[in-house]
Parts: sequence; C-alpha cells; structure tokens
Amino acid sequence: MGACGSSGNRKKRKPDDKTPDERDKDNGTTPENGEIKEIGDNPIKEKIDEKKPILRGAKKTISGRSEYNYDLKDLLKDEEVKGKIPSDCKLFELLNKSNIRPNSDFIIEFENGYKIGYDKINERFGDLIEEVFKDKIPEDIIMNYTYKGLDIPEEDIKKEYIDSNDIIGSAILDNQDLFVIITYERNNRKITPYNYKRKDNEELIKFNMFTAFCNAKGCLYFSGGENDQTYDDPDKTVAKYNDFFYIDLRELNENDNKIMIRELPNLNEPRTWNSMIYVPKKYIFIVGGSNTKSVELYNMETKTLTKDSELNENRSECSLCLVNNTYLYAFYGFVIHQEYNKTIEKCNLLREERKWEYVEYKNTISNSETNFKLSFFGISYFNNNEILLIGGDDNGDEKHYDYLYKIGENGVADEISEFNCNLNESNNVFRDKLFMPIEYNKSVNIPLIVGEDIRIFILDTSTGNITIQNYNNSLN
Repeated sequence: MGACGSSGNRKKRKPDDKTPDERDKDNGTTPENGEIKEIGDNPIKEKIDEKKPILRGAKKTISGRSEYNYDLKDLLKDEEVKGKIPSDCKLFELLNKSNIRPNSDFIIEFENGYKIGYDKINERFGDLIEEVFKDKIPEDIIMNYTYKGLDIPEEDIKKEYIDSNDIIGSAILDNQDLFVIITYERNNRKITPYNYKRKDNEELIKFNMFTAFCNAKGCLYFSGGENDQTYDDPDKTVAKYNDFFYIDLRELNENDNKIMIRELPNLNEPRTWNSMIYVPKKYIFIVGGSNTKSVELYNMETKTLTKDSELNENRSECSLCLVNNTYLYAFYGFVIHQEYNKTIEKCNLLREERKWEYVEYKNTISNSETNFKLSFFGISYFNNNEILLIGGDDNGDEKHYDYLYKIGENGVADEISEFNCNLNESNNVFRDKLFMPIEYNKSVNIPLIVGEDIRIFILDTSTGNITIQNYNNSLN
C-alpha cells in the first residue's frame, strides 16, 4: 500500500502488537491454522425408533471447515432398522435428521470412494445406496460428510455481533484538514471524538467521503475511494483506490497526534462508493461500487483477501445484511446521477461457489415506482424474520423514510412495506449501514456527521423506536 503516502510519518505497528484475531486466538476463541479441534459428538436426536439413531457422528473443525464422520452400520446392517426406511426416502430428508445444514454445499464420500454432492440431495436414498454399492451392502459402511461453504455460525447472529463488538466507531471523511473518528462504548455509552490533522498523517490525506468503512471486532475497516469529488461530471476520469486498512478503536488516545493504521492486502479491484459488512466470526465482505459488480472476501483469521463473486448489477452504497445465518442480502443502492437500483440480491454463503441471485419480493409501498429512491440507509435486525430499513438519502424531499422488510418462509415471497421509527428528522445518511446490536433488543448506529452534530441513534428492536444520544450524553 505504498500509495498511502510517506512512510516516514506513518506510525508503525510494534512487533508485539496483536490484531483482534490474534487476541481472540490467545483467548482460545479461534483455532490455530491447521489445528484439528474436537467439538464433541453430533447431537442426533431424530431416530427411526426410540433406540436406533439414523446417523452417528462427531464434528471436527479443520481450518474453518466442518467435517462430519458418520457410521451407517446401524442403519444398513440391521435389517429391522433398514426395513423402516421408506423406499422413496430422499437423501435430503435423511440429512436433515442428521443436523446437516440445509442449503449448504457438501460432499458425502462412502467407503468405496463413491461421492455424492449437493446436486443429488433430492434423489431417493434407496436408489443412491444401490448405485453406491450395487447389490451388496458391506458389514460396515462409513460415510464422510465435508461441508464446503463459509464458516458461518449457526447460533443467534445477533448474539455473535453483541459478543464481538464492545465499541463501535464512525469517521468524518469529508473534512480536508481533519480525519475524525467517533467512538461509542457499549458498556458506559460514552461518546468520544478523536481529531487527527491530515498533514501529520499523510497516509490519510486522500481518503474522503468516497471511502467505505464498517465495524468489526472493535476495529474500523476502510476500503476504496477516489481522488476527486467528480460525481456530477461523468466525463471526467478519476483515480479509484484499492487501499484496504483498519484502525483499532481500543488503541485511540485523545493525546496522540498520529493515528496508527494497519495496512491489509490491496483490493483486487479499485473501487469507490462500495459497501462493506462484517459477517461473524471472521469475514469482511467488500461489495460492488460505482465501477464494478465484483465482491471480495477478507478472512480475518488467515489475513487473506480473495475475489469471491459477482453481483448481477452495479450497486453503489447498497446496504448489506446477513439473513438466516445463510444469505448475504444486498439492498438497493444507486447507479449514478439519480438512477437508483430497484432490486435486491442475495448470495448463499454456505455454498462453495457463491453466486448472487435476484430476490422476488412484494412491494406494498405507496407510489413506489416514482417515490422509492433509496441509498445510504441504515439496516437493522428487528423481530423474527424482519429487517428495518432506516432513513437514507431518499428523494431529496426533506422527509424521513423507514421500511419494514419481511423474509418470506415456506414459499411465501419477501415483502417490503412502510414503517415509522418515530424519527422526524430528514435525510439521515449512514456510511456504515448496519445498526450494530449491543443488547438483544438494542442496536446502534452513528449517522453521517455534519459539522459538530455528533449523534448516536439507539434503536429499540422490540418496538422499532429510535432515541438519540447527543455528544453531551443526554438523551432526547
């Protein structure tokens, strides 16, 4: 990241400095690279009868992937048990009873080397067994199951965010003289601004309002940007940045003149107006932008940045959210010159080869064809299978807009409708889009800061109401 400016003014990382993931590793919360860590017996509760388990197995985590080893001896050797399997039983039904995650990519390898992939899960189990072993069923059949997708927690995702973020931050990037970081501490609700002169931190001079950022594990991660504010001049060529770095919010000191940045691998593709999101427990997605549909994935554990997937259309400043511990949703955004995206895309993170697909949803917003122009909006988990879309740069009509998005189930399409967070202010713009859960029924975000108006939006996720905490710590 030599383009960051003079290295002589950069505050270097000390040899004993540790990243957030290295601290987690010391605390035993992440496995060593290559280490096999036993998780314990897989709790198989579904049974053919009260005594016979369908599958037995133990789960291991190997460098972020999960592997299940199942012994099918009790299933196929015992004629009584075998006879209770319906001839039309599908492998998918059997796997569901084995605690294997639905909608995930996997490979099942039998003892004789035959492999079954995700594409065959809807075939009849009896036909598959016949195909695998022909007319002979051995005395002892071993089935190895290997999960191929990303290591996304199966537990409550809100709890994962709460446990990993005791401090969040935001940045003022449009001030030519100052680089300002605002922090909010979860435990004492303290707001602190940190001001750094750009002339004393030359590596920060070029970063401006076109640079994206997101919160992750007490740090603020930054990516991309451009060299000039030429949004209204489509004919002018601008230099887009591929810089990627983070600032540890817990290390900030009001008495320091310099800020320590930790450089990360350069983006594979320069981008501006892109979006970012932290997905527990170790991923950061860098999504889209004004000039690209590409998506990049940073693994905080291995410190690697890779090309991941491609959106179906360009999206600038879309809002991202992990849904059902499975899908990464990309909501709306804009293209350029008041042209807004009217679509939503999602990507299954449990697949080995990830692809984005359009989401079919029902829009019940009044006059949505002419009045629905949304970007820079905040996004928050709400009630079960519901997400709130809050504020944003919508229409320029000096009004505040909120929307309720319901995730469809059992074949029912998603749906978006109008909502009211009881916030009368207009055009609340969010640079880090995700309202970070700090308690089970509370999430917070720091909207775009204009001048010295520092505010924290505190969302009650049980009611949808927002209160505002100002810099003086008083609640309005």
